[in-house]
Amino acid sequence: MLSISNSITIDKPLSEVFAFVSDQRNNPKWNYYVMLVEKTNDAVGVGAEYLMIRKRDKQRFGVVVHKENERLVIQSLPGQRLAVRRDLVFTGDDKQTTIHDQIHFKVPLPKFLSGLLLKGPKNGVKQNLEKLKQLLETGSAVLQDGRKVSYE
Repeated sequence: MLSISNSITIDKPLSEVFAFVSDQRNNPKWNYYVMLVEKTNDAVGVGAEYLMIRKRDKQRFGVVVHKENERLVIQSLPGQRLAVRRDLVFTGDDKQTTIHDQIHFKVPLPKFLSGLLLKGPKNGVKQNLEKLKQLLETGSAVLQDGRKVSYE
């Protein structure tokens, strides 16, 4: 299993940041590689499932941990080509929020090769978190692919 870890501090209240990030349908507003996220069932919190349409593929995932204003864990549903688990831990108060983001990949390659392949995604994830910060703090951002997004 390979992992990517990043942290970022956003000058917005914890409850506001958690609400925005935990709604997976907001991912295209801060992740340039995600084009659309659709909810595929009626569950709220743990058990909610989504279809993520990315630039080159689609992935189905679900929420496995949802602790309001503390932690969100999403992971690929069984049968997906790539097994991914994302663990987001939120800390903060009514002025500022820090997100600790850890993404785990189960990659069917030798570890040394997989490590080389993660350098690009690690940088992309960091840039996405910086776009999230910009979006939430200023109300708008221009993603790496040129899309203009706004926080509504």
